[in-house]
Amino acid sequence: MRIILLGPPGAGKGTQAENISYNFNIKKISTGDLFRSHINNNTELGKIVNEYYVKGELVPDKIPTDMVKEWIINQTDNEWLLDGFPRNINQAESLTNILSTINSNIDTVFLIKVDTELLIQRLLNRQTIEKRADDNLDTIKNRISIYEKETNPLIDFYNEKKILYKIDGNNSVKSVFHDIKNHLKNK
Repeated sequence: MRIILLGPPGAGKGTQAENISYNFNIKKISTGDLFRSHINNNTELGKIVNEYYVKGELVPDKIPTDMVKEWIINQTDNEWLLDGFPRNINQAESLTNILSTINSNIDTVFLIKVDTELLIQRLLNRQTIEKRADDNLDTIKNRISIYEKETNPLIDFYNEKKILYKIDGNNSVKSVFHDIKNHLKNK
């Protein structure tokens, strides 16, 4: 089982990735977690990534693509989940190429859909709890705008492959996971 979680900032991808990973014993990779680790450790990559984060911009494709490629190729298990990747068509096509070299593919793509007003509210609330530099109002609006422009085309990309499953992310964390769990158990 190879899964991708798509959704705008604040949709709960990280939370659901944790739920899926724990309940289905599936390894996960979060490009956001990797980036924040580099930023917190003040690595050269972290400094580069932070320049994009504080502006709410996407990191250039090569950086997350190379990170994900290395992670996938080094997996001994063929069951995993990607959180935060791909973010655009170029990354999705690169992922398809990476997987074809190891005779693999994506089984399910979950799209967590959330109303914009709720996203903003969640992210502003998260700012007071987690103190993330990319959770201020201007940056949040920019991140959502970039998501809509860059990531929305992935919906068609994966829908055409008949592997996209839409989840109502306006619901509670428990309800969202219930929908995800039901879909995975019926596969």
